[in-house]
This record gives sequence, C-alpha cells and structure tokens, in this order.
Amino acid sequence: MSTNVASGSQDASFVQLFRLWSAARANGRLVMPDIHTEAQAHGFADQTAAAAASLFCLLEGQVGRRLSPGKPGDREFTADERALIGLLRQAPMLQPGRGTRAIPHGLPGAISWAARCLCDAMGIEVDHGIYALQAAAANSQDCPFAITAERRGSAEG
Repeated sequence: MSTNVASGSQDASFVQLFRLWSAARANGRLVMPDIHTEAQAHGFADQTAAAAASLFCLLEGQVGRRLSPGKPGDREFTADERALIGLLRQAPMLQPGRGTRAIPHGLPGAISWAARCLCDAMGIEVDHGIYALQAAAANSQDCPFAITAERRGSAEG
C-alpha cells in the first residue's frame, strides 16, 4: 500500500471521505451531505456515505478516541488513515470476531458489517495478496489503531 494520496485511486477516494467526514464534524456541520456528494462524484453506490459514516463512528467508539485525519491537500496518509485502508482491504476476508495477521483481534460484528457494506458500495473485492496494514502494528499482535508516537504527535498538532 502506498502512503501517498494518488489521485483517482480507491484508497485516496476512501481517505477523502474520511477527511471530509472528520472536517464536517470538527466544524459542527452535518457530515452526510459532504461525503454523499463526494461518493457520488466517484460513482460509488448510494449507500457509500452511510456505510462510511457508520464505520468511522463505530471505530472511534471501539478505540475510544477520535481518529486522526490528514489535512486537506496532504499527500501523505496519517497512521489512522493507513489503518483504515488496511481494515477496509481486510474486511471482505474477516468473519465477525475472528482475526487475521493484519487485524489480530478481529472486528466486532457492527464494525465488520459496516466495513463489508462499504466494500460492497465501493466495489472492493477480496484481494488475498494485499496486506495494506504496513504500520508497525501489522507485524505484532497490537491493534492497528493503537496509540503510537505518530498518532500522539498528530493529536497534539
């Protein structure tokens, strides 16, 4: 997985949805109009915005903190954005509550459902050769959303 935002790529489109969702929420705006418009611009299914918003909310509740987005126009993905991409790429292969090497603790049922719905809406299929979670947590038994020095730095800045 690239850590760069490549225009037109599925990963970049997904990260853009997350950044729009985060920005709308931070500014006290409704999140759905922005991410629905963006999803439609990419030709994704109507349910993409609802599935994405559900996934982001459920994940924040599960990890107990706000996820850290990059700033608009950033060319690099944050650690949380890389973990989100990895989760999305692994979701079609996961069963609720069962893990993989990249997501050792598995996903709770609601998060698994939201991630699978989002994959369906965005046309993401199982790719057994991809291991998108290249963060340090991917080679350990840690949660890919665990607090790291990079995440502490982005939360302070």
